[in-house]
Amino acid sequence: MCGRYNVIDSPEVIGLLEGMGFDTSGMKPMTQPDMFNIAPTDDILVAIKDEVAKIVREMRWWLTPHWAPEVTAKYSMFNAKAETVETSKAFGGPFRHRRAIVPASGYIEWSIVEGIKQPFYIRPESGYCFFAGIWDRWEKGDELLESCAILTTEASPSLKTLHPRQPVLITPEQFDTWLDASVDLSQIRPMLAPKELEGWVYYPISKMVGNAKNKDGELMKPVGDMKKLGD
Repeated sequence: MCGRYNVIDSPEVIGLLEGMGFDTSGMKPMTQPDMFNIAPTDDILVAIKDEVAKIVREMRWWLTPHWAPEVTAKYSMFNAKAETVETSKAFGGPFRHRRAIVPASGYIEWSIVEGIKQPFYIRPESGYCFFAGIWDRWEKGDELLESCAILTTEASPSLKTLHPRQPVLITPEQFDTWLDASVDLSQIRPMLAPKELEGWVYYPISKMVGNAKNKDGELMKPVGDMKKLGD
């Protein structure tokens, strides 16, 4: 499960996306407070390849299938399991035809420490990463909603003691293949496998991050020891 993540201002991310041909003109500033503790149903930055071009734009982080009669939060639709996404009624179509990339600086998971639920911030030392996502476009009359979900997979060995799941990670070398709807799924499925989190660290952070209304970047500061994954 990936229910919280954040994006910290990173010129490297913007430069990388622009260098790969993405139109980033519609991106909201990464310095906005609402980027520090992103929660399901928030609007997030998503890189896609639509009918015209490669572009980065905002979408709601809670996928609404195009065939849904209405927009609802009745079912949990912010994560899609890699193991079942291809056969899922809600996620299967977007997985085949509308894959996406979600820029991130790190993500948050809760783990039980000495009987107490504690949030941990898990991030690459490089400062940024990219999650695999899927998206869809829902329309009804004059209403239009573009929304997305982040794919998760089994945790890599170094992470399993902290949490059993992790986001599916996409490398820049995989971007074009991942976003190309014409690519056979035999080339896509291997990308869903867990990637070892080499060069990643984790540390406990304030429990205040559990309230989605708290958007202060200070919440991401360590309240305990920082450790490297794999140590």
